[in-house]
Amino acid sequence: MSDTINKAAAPDSVDDEGEDSGRGVAVLFDLRRDLDDPDQIDANVRDGVGVAGTNLWVLFFAILVASVGLNVNSTAVIIGAMLISPLMGPILGLGYGLAVQDMRLIRRALRNLLIFTAISLVTSTLYFAISPLREMGTELMARTSPNLWDVLIAFFGGSAGIIALTRRSISNVVPGVAIATALMPPLCTVGFSIARGNWNHAGGALYLFVINGVFIAFATFVFVKLIRLPLRGAVSQRTRMGARLLTTLTVLGVLLPSTYLAWRFVDEQRFVRTANDLLATFNHDERFIVLDREIDPSTRRLALTLSGDPQNPALERELTARLAEAGYADSRIQLRFSGGQALDVGSLKSELQAGVLSQLSRESEGLRAQLRTAQTQNAALRAATPDFAQLIRELQAQLPQASEIAIGVGALAPQTADAASAPPAVTLVRVIQRTPLPKSERERIERWLAVRLPERAVRLSYEKDL
Repeated sequence: MSDTINKAAAPDSVDDEGEDSGRGVAVLFDLRRDLDDPDQIDANVRDGVGVAGTNLWVLFFAILVASVGLNVNSTAVIIGAMLISPLMGPILGLGYGLAVQDMRLIRRALRNLLIFTAISLVTSTLYFAISPLREMGTELMARTSPNLWDVLIAFFGGSAGIIALTRRSISNVVPGVAIATALMPPLCTVGFSIARGNWNHAGGALYLFVINGVFIAFATFVFVKLIRLPLRGAVSQRTRMGARLLTTLTVLGVLLPSTYLAWRFVDEQRFVRTANDLLATFNHDERFIVLDREIDPSTRRLALTLSGDPQNPALERELTARLAEAGYADSRIQLRFSGGQALDVGSLKSELQAGVLSQLSRESEGLRAQLRTAQTQNAALRAATPDFAQLIRELQAQLPQASEIAIGVGALAPQTADAASAPPAVTLVRVIQRTPLPKSERERIERWLAVRLPERAVRLSYEKDL
Protein backbone atom coordinates (compact mmCIF):
# COMPACT_ATOMS: atom_id res chain seq x y z
CA MET A 1 0.00 0.00 0.00
CA SER A 2 2.81 2.37 0.84
CA ASP A 3 4.42 1.69 -2.51
CA THR A 4 1.26 2.70 -4.27
CA ILE A 5 1.08 5.94 -2.34
CA ASN A 6 4.71 6.74 -3.06
CA LYS A 7 4.27 6.15 -6.76
CA ALA A 8 1.21 8.37 -6.88
CA ALA A 9 2.95 11.17 -5.04
CA ALA A 10 6.12 11.01 -7.12
CA PRO A 11 5.02 13.58 -9.76
CA ASP A 12 4.47 16.21 -7.03
CA SER A 13 8.11 16.11 -5.95
CA VAL A 14 11.22 17.42 -7.62
CA ASP A 15 14.66 15.84 -7.42
CA ASP A 16 16.35 17.92 -4.73
CA GLU A 17 19.77 16.51 -5.50
CA GLY A 18 19.53 17.50 -9.14
CA GLU A 19 20.34 13.99 -10.38
CA ASP A 20 17.61 14.23 -13.01
CA SER A 21 17.08 17.93 -13.60
CA GLY A 22 15.36 17.38 -16.92
CA ARG A 23 12.73 15.18 -15.32
CA GLY A 24 12.29 17.72 -12.49
CA VAL A 25 11.47 20.53 -14.96
CA ALA A 26 9.09 18.24 -16.83
CA VAL A 27 7.26 17.48 -13.60
CA LEU A 28 6.88 21.17 -12.82
CA PHE A 29 5.05 21.75 -16.11
CA ASP A 30 3.14 18.46 -16.19
CA LEU A 31 -0.51 19.26 -16.95
CA ARG A 32 -1.62 15.82 -15.82
CA ARG A 33 -0.15 16.08 -12.32
CA ASP A 34 -3.37 17.19 -10.56
CA LEU A 35 -5.79 16.37 -13.37
CA ASP A 36 -9.35 15.70 -12.30
CA ASP A 37 -11.24 12.55 -13.26
CA PRO A 38 -12.07 12.78 -17.01
CA ASP A 39 -15.73 11.96 -16.35
CA GLN A 40 -15.95 14.76 -13.80
CA ILE A 41 -14.31 17.20 -16.24
CA ASP A 42 -16.82 16.17 -18.89
CA ALA A 43 -19.70 16.71 -16.47
CA ASN A 44 -18.39 20.17 -15.48
CA VAL A 45 -18.09 21.29 -19.09
CA ARG A 46 -21.56 20.05 -20.03
CA ASP A 47 -23.07 21.72 -16.98
CA GLY A 48 -21.64 25.07 -18.06
CA VAL A 49 -23.03 24.72 -21.59
CA GLY A 50 -26.65 24.68 -20.38
CA VAL A 51 -28.82 27.67 -21.24
CA ALA A 52 -32.04 27.07 -19.31
CA GLY A 53 -32.78 27.90 -15.69
CA THR A 54 -30.09 29.50 -13.57
CA ASN A 55 -27.66 30.29 -16.41
CA LEU A 56 -30.33 32.21 -18.31
CA TRP A 57 -31.29 34.37 -15.34
CA VAL A 58 -27.65 35.02 -14.45
CA LEU A 59 -26.99 36.03 -18.06
CA PHE A 60 -29.92 38.45 -18.02
CA PHE A 61 -28.76 40.20 -14.87
CA ALA A 62 -25.10 40.16 -15.95
CA ILE A 63 -25.90 41.95 -19.21
CA LEU A 64 -27.88 44.60 -17.33
CA VAL A 65 -25.04 45.12 -14.83
CA ALA A 66 -22.50 45.39 -17.65
CA SER A 67 -24.71 47.81 -19.59
CA VAL A 68 -25.11 50.09 -16.58
CA GLY A 69 -21.37 49.95 -15.87
CA LEU A 70 -20.50 50.87 -19.44
CA ASN A 71 -23.17 53.58 -19.48
CA VAL A 72 -21.78 55.31 -16.37
CA ASN A 73 -18.16 54.49 -17.31
CA SER A 74 -17.54 52.48 -14.13
CA THR A 75 -14.74 49.92 -14.39
CA ALA A 76 -15.65 48.27 -11.07
CA VAL A 77 -19.24 47.58 -12.17
CA ILE A 78 -18.04 46.17 -15.50
CA ILE A 79 -15.69 43.78 -13.70
CA GLY A 80 -18.60 42.60 -11.55
CA ALA A 81 -20.61 41.78 -14.67
CA MET A 82 -17.66 39.84 -16.11
CA LEU A 83 -17.45 37.69 -12.98
CA ILE A 84 -21.09 36.57 -13.02
CA SER A 85 -21.47 36.13 -16.78
CA PRO A 86 -22.14 32.52 -17.92
CA LEU A 87 -21.03 33.19 -21.50
CA MET A 88 -17.76 31.33 -21.18
CA GLY A 89 -19.54 28.00 -20.60
CA PRO A 90 -20.78 27.38 -24.17
CA ILE A 91 -17.47 28.59 -25.63
CA LEU A 92 -15.44 26.20 -23.50
CA GLY A 93 -17.95 23.48 -24.41
CA LEU A 94 -17.44 24.18 -28.10
CA GLY A 95 -13.66 23.83 -27.90
CA TYR A 96 -13.95 20.78 -25.65
CA GLY A 97 -16.44 19.13 -28.03
CA LEU A 98 -14.12 19.65 -30.99
CA ALA A 99 -11.24 18.08 -29.08
CA VAL A 100 -13.14 14.99 -27.88
CA GLN A 101 -15.08 14.65 -31.18
CA ASP A 102 -18.52 14.98 -29.60
CA MET A 103 -20.69 16.39 -32.39
CA ARG A 104 -23.76 16.47 -30.19
CA LEU A 105 -21.98 18.66 -27.64
CA ILE A 106 -20.68 20.91 -30.44
CA ARG A 107 -24.18 21.48 -31.82
CA ARG A 108 -25.57 22.09 -28.34
CA ALA A 109 -22.79 24.55 -27.45
CA LEU A 110 -23.23 26.47 -30.74
CA ARG A 111 -27.00 26.65 -30.30
CA ASN A 112 -26.78 27.86 -26.71
CA LEU A 113 -24.05 30.35 -27.55
CA LEU A 114 -26.28 31.84 -30.25
CA ILE A 115 -29.17 32.00 -27.77
CA PHE A 116 -26.96 33.68 -25.15
CA THR A 117 -25.68 36.15 -27.72
CA ALA A 118 -29.15 37.03 -29.03
CA ILE A 119 -30.53 37.58 -25.51
CA SER A 120 -27.53 39.74 -24.61
CA LEU A 121 -27.86 41.91 -27.73
CA VAL A 122 -31.61 42.42 -27.32
CA THR A 123 -31.32 43.23 -23.61
CA SER A 124 -28.44 45.68 -23.99
CA THR A 125 -30.01 47.37 -27.03
CA LEU A 126 -33.30 47.92 -25.17
CA TYR A 127 -31.46 49.28 -22.12
CA PHE A 128 -29.38 51.78 -24.11
CA ALA A 129 -32.42 52.80 -26.17
CA ILE A 130 -34.23 54.03 -23.03
CA SER A 131 -31.17 55.23 -21.08
CA PRO A 132 -30.93 59.04 -20.77
CA LEU A 133 -27.11 58.83 -20.84
CA ARG A 134 -26.31 59.20 -24.54
CA GLU A 135 -22.55 59.84 -24.55
CA MET A 136 -20.08 57.13 -25.51
CA GLY A 137 -17.61 56.90 -22.64
CA THR A 138 -14.07 55.59 -22.71
CA GLU A 139 -15.10 52.10 -21.55
CA LEU A 140 -17.43 51.77 -24.54
CA MET A 141 -14.96 53.31 -26.99
CA ALA A 142 -12.18 50.96 -25.82
CA ARG A 143 -14.12 47.96 -27.18
CA THR A 144 -14.66 49.21 -30.73
CA SER A 145 -11.11 48.75 -32.11
CA PRO A 146 -9.86 45.18 -31.56
CA ASN A 147 -6.45 44.02 -32.76
CA LEU A 148 -3.87 41.27 -32.32
CA TRP A 149 -3.40 41.94 -28.60
CA ASP A 150 -7.04 41.00 -28.02
CA VAL A 151 -6.32 37.69 -29.78
CA LEU A 152 -3.44 37.01 -27.41
CA ILE A 153 -5.54 37.91 -24.37
CA ALA A 154 -8.35 35.60 -25.47
CA PHE A 155 -6.01 32.69 -26.22
CA PHE A 156 -4.01 32.94 -23.00
CA GLY A 157 -7.12 33.55 -20.95
CA GLY A 158 -8.90 30.59 -22.51
CA SER A 159 -5.84 28.45 -21.86
CA ALA A 160 -5.83 29.36 -18.19
CA GLY A 161 -9.59 28.77 -18.00
CA ILE A 162 -9.56 25.23 -19.41
CA ILE A 163 -6.53 24.27 -17.31
CA ALA A 164 -8.27 25.50 -14.16
CA LEU A 165 -11.49 23.69 -15.12
CA THR A 166 -9.67 20.37 -15.48
CA ARG A 167 -8.07 20.44 -12.03
CA ARG A 168 -9.26 18.46 -9.04
CA SER A 169 -10.13 21.71 -7.29
CA ILE A 170 -11.10 24.75 -9.35
CA SER A 171 -8.85 27.57 -8.18
CA ASN A 172 -9.28 31.36 -8.20
CA VAL A 173 -7.92 31.38 -11.74
CA VAL A 174 -11.42 31.19 -13.22
CA PRO A 175 -12.58 34.65 -12.00
CA GLY A 176 -9.37 36.14 -13.37
CA VAL A 177 -10.02 34.50 -16.72
CA ALA A 178 -13.52 35.93 -16.78
CA ILE A 179 -12.10 39.43 -16.29
CA ALA A 180 -9.28 39.01 -18.80
CA THR A 181 -11.37 37.64 -21.66
CA ALA A 182 -14.19 40.15 -21.08
CA LEU A 183 -16.95 38.50 -23.12
CA MET A 184 -19.84 40.56 -21.81
CA PRO A 185 -18.71 44.20 -22.42
CA PRO A 186 -18.26 43.80 -26.22
CA LEU A 187 -21.83 42.53 -26.56
CA CYS A 188 -23.10 45.48 -24.51
CA THR A 189 -21.08 47.82 -26.74
CA VAL A 190 -22.77 46.29 -29.78
CA GLY A 191 -26.13 46.96 -28.13
CA PHE A 192 -25.17 50.58 -27.43
CA SER A 193 -24.00 51.11 -31.01
CA ILE A 194 -27.19 49.59 -32.44
CA ALA A 195 -29.33 51.80 -30.18
CA ARG A 196 -27.39 54.88 -31.39
CA GLY A 197 -27.25 53.79 -35.04
CA ASN A 198 -23.44 53.67 -35.12
CA TRP A 199 -22.81 50.59 -37.25
CA ASN A 200 -19.03 51.06 -37.49
CA HIS A 201 -18.66 50.80 -33.73
CA ALA A 202 -21.14 47.93 -33.64
CA GLY A 203 -19.03 46.02 -36.14
CA GLY A 204 -15.82 46.64 -34.20
CA ALA A 205 -17.33 45.49 -30.89
CA LEU A 206 -18.90 42.42 -32.50
CA TYR A 207 -15.53 41.54 -34.02
CA LEU A 208 -13.96 41.76 -30.55
CA PHE A 209 -16.59 39.34 -29.22
CA VAL A 210 -15.88 36.95 -32.11
CA ILE A 211 -12.13 37.15 -31.39
CA ASN A 212 -12.69 36.30 -27.74
CA GLY A 213 -15.06 33.44 -28.51
CA VAL A 214 -13.00 31.86 -31.28
CA PHE A 215 -9.68 31.94 -29.46
CA ILE A 216 -11.07 30.82 -26.12
CA ALA A 217 -12.54 27.82 -27.93
CA PHE A 218 -9.30 27.29 -29.84
CA ALA A 219 -7.23 27.41 -26.63
CA THR A 220 -9.63 24.90 -25.07
CA PHE A 221 -9.22 22.60 -28.07
CA VAL A 222 -5.42 22.80 -27.92
CA PHE A 223 -5.08 22.08 -24.20
CA VAL A 224 -7.67 19.31 -24.13
CA LYS A 225 -5.55 17.63 -26.81
CA LEU A 226 -2.38 18.26 -24.80
CA ILE A 227 -3.72 16.62 -21.66
CA ARG A 228 -5.11 13.77 -23.77
CA LEU A 229 -8.65 13.57 -22.46
CA PRO A 230 -10.54 10.54 -23.85
CA LEU A 231 -12.72 10.86 -26.96
CA ARG A 232 -16.45 11.02 -26.35
CA GLY A 233 -17.69 10.27 -29.84
CA ALA A 234 -16.86 8.40 -32.98
CA VAL A 235 -16.73 10.34 -36.24
CA SER A 236 -15.61 9.37 -39.71
CA GLN A 237 -12.27 10.39 -41.14
CA ARG A 238 -14.05 12.68 -43.58
CA THR A 239 -15.94 14.44 -40.79
CA ARG A 240 -12.78 14.82 -38.74
CA MET A 241 -10.87 16.32 -41.65
CA GLY A 242 -13.75 18.67 -42.40
CA ALA A 243 -13.88 19.85 -38.81
CA ARG A 244 -10.13 20.49 -38.78
CA LEU A 245 -10.33 22.45 -42.03
CA LEU A 246 -13.24 24.53 -40.74
CA THR A 247 -11.42 25.21 -37.47
CA THR A 248 -8.27 26.28 -39.31
CA LEU A 249 -10.16 28.59 -41.67
CA THR A 250 -12.09 30.15 -38.78
CA VAL A 251 -8.95 30.81 -36.75
CA LEU A 252 -7.13 32.30 -39.74
CA GLY A 253 -10.19 34.31 -40.77
CA VAL A 254 -10.33 35.94 -37.34
CA LEU A 255 -6.56 36.22 -36.86
CA LEU A 256 -5.55 37.90 -40.11
CA PRO A 257 -7.77 41.02 -39.81
CA SER A 258 -6.69 41.52 -36.22
CA THR A 259 -3.03 41.31 -37.29
CA TYR A 260 -3.60 44.03 -39.87
CA LEU A 261 -5.44 46.19 -37.31
CA ALA A 262 -2.58 45.74 -34.85
CA TRP A 263 -0.02 46.81 -37.49
CA ARG A 264 -2.13 49.86 -38.34
CA PHE A 265 -2.50 50.77 -34.66
CA VAL A 266 1.26 50.60 -34.10
CA ASP A 267 1.91 52.63 -37.24
CA GLU A 268 -0.58 55.32 -36.19
CA GLN A 269 0.99 55.59 -32.75
CA ARG A 270 4.41 55.92 -34.36
CA PHE A 271 3.14 58.74 -36.61
CA VAL A 272 1.75 60.62 -33.59
CA ARG A 273 5.05 60.22 -31.72
CA THR A 274 7.05 61.33 -34.77
CA ALA A 275 4.86 64.41 -35.29
CA ASN A 276 5.11 65.46 -31.64
CA ASP A 277 8.88 64.96 -31.60
CA LEU A 278 9.17 67.04 -34.79
CA LEU A 279 7.11 69.90 -33.36
CA ALA A 280 9.16 69.85 -30.16
CA THR A 281 12.23 70.83 -32.19
CA PHE A 282 10.47 74.06 -33.24
CA ASN A 283 9.70 75.29 -29.71
CA HIS A 284 12.45 77.92 -29.87
CA ASP A 285 11.99 78.83 -33.53
CA GLU A 286 11.76 82.63 -33.89
CA ARG A 287 9.75 82.45 -37.12
CA PHE A 288 6.47 81.36 -35.56
CA ILE A 289 4.63 80.17 -32.47
CA VAL A 290 2.49 77.00 -32.52
CA LEU A 291 -0.90 78.00 -31.09
CA ASP A 292 -2.73 74.73 -31.72
CA ARG A 293 -2.08 71.33 -33.29
CA GLU A 294 -4.26 68.55 -34.69
CA ILE A 295 -2.71 65.18 -35.52
CA ASP A 296 -4.84 62.67 -37.44
CA PRO A 297 -2.83 59.44 -37.75
CA SER A 298 -5.46 57.62 -39.81
CA THR A 299 -5.11 60.10 -42.71
CA ARG A 300 -1.49 61.17 -42.01
CA ARG A 301 -2.63 64.77 -41.52
CA LEU A 302 -0.84 67.36 -39.41
CA ALA A 303 -2.80 70.61 -39.02
CA LEU A 304 -1.15 73.53 -37.20
CA THR A 305 -2.45 76.92 -36.15
CA LEU A 306 0.46 79.36 -36.08
CA SER A 307 1.34 82.98 -35.45
CA GLY A 308 4.01 84.18 -37.82
CA ASP A 309 4.58 85.11 -41.46
CA PRO A 310 1.97 83.38 -43.68
CA GLN A 311 3.98 84.25 -46.78
CA ASN A 312 6.91 82.06 -45.75
CA PRO A 313 6.60 78.68 -47.53
CA ALA A 314 9.84 77.30 -46.09
CA LEU A 315 8.12 75.98 -42.95
CA GLU A 316 5.70 73.70 -44.83
CA ARG A 317 8.50 72.34 -47.03
CA GLU A 318 10.66 71.70 -43.96
CA LEU A 319 7.91 69.84 -42.09
CA THR A 320 7.08 67.74 -45.16
CA ALA A 321 10.73 66.83 -45.66
CA ARG A 322 11.24 65.88 -42.01
CA LEU A 323 8.17 63.61 -42.02
CA ALA A 324 9.31 62.02 -45.29
CA GLU A 325 12.67 61.22 -43.69
CA ALA A 326 10.78 59.39 -40.92
CA GLY A 327 8.96 57.26 -43.50
CA TYR A 328 5.77 59.31 -43.92
CA ALA A 329 6.14 60.73 -47.41
CA ASP A 330 2.35 60.53 -47.89
CA SER A 331 1.66 62.86 -44.98
CA ARG A 332 -0.30 66.10 -45.46
CA ILE A 333 0.64 69.40 -43.81
CA GLN A 334 -2.02 72.06 -43.23
CA LEU A 335 -0.93 75.45 -41.85
CA ARG A 336 -3.36 78.06 -40.55
CA PHE A 337 -2.10 81.48 -39.49
CA SER A 338 -3.90 83.39 -36.78
CA GLY A 339 -4.91 86.92 -37.83
CA GLY A 340 -4.27 86.41 -41.53
CA GLN A 341 -1.22 88.68 -41.57
CA ALA A 342 2.48 88.57 -40.79
CA LEU A 343 3.37 88.93 -37.13
CA ASP A 344 6.59 89.95 -35.51
CA VAL A 345 7.20 86.93 -33.31
CA GLY A 346 10.05 88.64 -31.46
CA SER A 347 7.85 91.61 -30.60
CA LEU A 348 5.04 89.30 -29.56
CA LYS A 349 7.32 87.46 -27.16
CA SER A 350 8.52 90.79 -25.72
CA GLU A 351 4.92 91.91 -25.19
CA LEU A 352 4.12 88.65 -23.44
CA GLN A 353 7.12 89.06 -21.15
CA ALA A 354 6.14 92.67 -20.39
CA GLY A 355 2.62 91.55 -19.52
CA VAL A 356 3.94 88.90 -17.15
CA LEU A 357 6.25 91.43 -15.47
CA SER A 358 3.38 93.89 -15.09
CA GLN A 359 1.23 91.24 -13.44
CA LEU A 360 4.03 90.32 -11.06
CA SER A 361 4.52 94.00 -10.19
CA ARG A 362 0.82 94.41 -9.33
CA GLU A 363 0.89 91.31 -7.15
CA SER A 364 4.04 92.53 -5.40
CA GLU A 365 2.44 95.91 -4.67
CA GLY A 366 -0.56 94.15 -3.12
CA LEU A 367 1.72 92.13 -0.85
CA ARG A 368 3.55 95.31 0.21
CA ALA A 369 0.21 96.95 1.06
CA GLN A 370 -0.75 93.99 3.25
CA LEU A 371 2.62 94.20 4.99
CA ARG A 372 2.14 97.93 5.69
CA THR A 373 -1.31 97.22 7.16
CA ALA A 374 0.10 94.55 9.48
CA GLN A 375 2.88 96.88 10.57
CA THR A 376 0.34 99.65 11.32
CA GLN A 377 -1.76 97.30 13.44
CA ASN A 378 1.24 96.05 15.38
CA ALA A 379 2.43 99.60 16.03
CA ALA A 380 -1.00 100.58 17.33
CA LEU A 381 -1.04 97.62 19.70
CA ARG A 382 2.45 98.41 21.01
CA ALA A 383 1.53 102.08 21.54
CA ALA A 384 -1.54 101.11 23.53
CA THR A 385 0.27 98.63 25.75
CA PRO A 386 0.79 100.02 29.28
CA ASP A 387 3.37 98.97 31.86
CA PHE A 388 1.79 95.88 33.40
CA ALA A 389 4.45 95.37 36.10
CA GLN A 390 2.78 97.87 38.43
CA LEU A 391 -0.67 96.48 37.60
CA ILE A 392 0.44 92.92 38.51
CA ARG A 393 1.84 94.13 41.87
CA GLU A 394 -1.45 95.87 42.66
CA LEU A 395 -3.43 92.73 41.81
CA GLN A 396 -1.15 90.53 43.94
CA ALA A 397 -1.79 92.85 46.87
CA GLN A 398 -5.53 92.42 46.44
CA LEU A 399 -5.35 88.67 45.71
CA PRO A 400 -2.73 87.18 48.03
CA GLN A 401 -4.19 83.68 47.53
CA ALA A 402 -3.34 83.78 43.77
CA SER A 403 -0.39 81.58 42.79
CA GLU A 404 0.07 83.24 39.40
CA ILE A 405 -1.15 86.37 37.59
CA ALA A 406 -0.54 86.91 33.89
CA ILE A 407 -1.50 89.94 31.76
CA GLY A 408 -1.32 90.19 28.01
CA VAL A 409 -2.51 92.38 25.15
CA GLY A 410 -4.66 91.26 22.24
CA ALA A 411 -6.96 92.67 19.63
CA LEU A 412 -10.63 92.18 18.88
CA ALA A 413 -11.71 91.37 15.34
CA PRO A 414 -12.59 94.59 13.48
CA GLN A 415 -16.29 95.21 12.97
CA THR A 416 -15.80 97.08 9.68
CA ALA A 417 -14.29 96.11 6.35
CA ASP A 418 -11.59 98.78 6.75
CA ALA A 419 -8.57 96.53 7.15
CA ALA A 420 -6.22 99.50 7.46
CA SER A 421 -7.71 100.72 10.74
CA ALA A 422 -6.25 99.52 14.02
CA PRO A 423 -8.34 96.83 15.71
CA PRO A 424 -9.77 97.48 19.19
CA ALA A 425 -7.24 96.58 21.89
CA VAL A 426 -8.13 94.27 24.79
CA THR A 427 -6.29 93.43 28.00
CA LEU A 428 -6.33 89.77 29.01
CA VAL A 429 -5.95 89.09 32.75
CA ARG A 430 -5.43 85.45 33.87
CA VAL A 431 -5.53 84.58 37.54
CA ILE A 432 -4.53 81.11 38.84
CA GLN A 433 -5.37 80.29 42.47
CA ARG A 434 -5.90 77.26 44.70
CA THR A 435 -9.28 78.27 46.17
CA PRO A 436 -12.21 79.62 44.15
CA LEU A 437 -12.81 83.37 44.37
CA PRO A 438 -16.27 84.42 45.61
CA LYS A 439 -18.56 86.02 43.06
CA SER A 440 -18.64 89.32 44.92
CA GLU A 441 -14.85 89.42 44.98
CA ARG A 442 -14.70 88.74 41.23
CA GLU A 443 -17.10 91.59 40.53
CA ARG A 444 -15.05 93.90 42.73
CA ILE A 445 -11.83 93.05 40.83
CA GLU A 446 -13.55 93.60 37.48
CA ARG A 447 -14.84 97.03 38.62
CA TRP A 448 -11.36 97.94 39.85
CA LEU A 449 -9.79 96.95 36.51
CA ALA A 450 -12.36 99.01 34.62
CA VAL A 451 -11.38 102.06 36.68
CA ARG A 452 -7.69 101.25 36.49
CA LEU A 453 -7.76 100.80 32.67
CA PRO A 454 -10.61 102.99 31.47
CA GLU A 455 -9.39 103.26 27.89
CA ARG A 456 -9.19 99.49 27.23
CA ALA A 457 -11.51 96.52 27.15
CA VAL A 458 -10.65 93.97 29.84
CA ARG A 459 -11.18 90.22 29.82
CA LEU A 460 -10.71 88.52 33.20
CA SER A 461 -10.39 84.73 33.62
CA TYR A 462 -9.86 82.51 36.68
CA GLU A 463 -8.29 79.05 36.72
CA LYS A 464 -7.79 76.56 39.54
CA ASP A 465 -4.21 75.72 40.44
CA LEU A 466 -3.71 71.98 40.17
